Amino acid sequence: MTLGSNTIQLMIGQGSATVNGVSTPIDPTNPAVTPVIVAGCTMLPLRFIAESLGCQVNWNQAQQLVTVTYPQ
Repeated sequence: MTLGSNTIQLMIGQGSATVNGVSTPIDPTNPAVTPVIVAGCTMLPLRFIAESLGCQVNWNQAQQLVTVTYPQ
């Protein structure tokens, strides 16, 4: 995927991705976080993708709510 000058390449089952040509761990503390296919749907690690594209990600535990903000 590409947004502006940022490009991310992910592979199903791989714990690292290529971000702007550089191999980058998706979650350095948990290598089990990988893109997967579940019931025919591709599931991607939202936080990694959003932050790699320059977004801010916030998690509200009480509301079980994720907010992704892209700077204008």
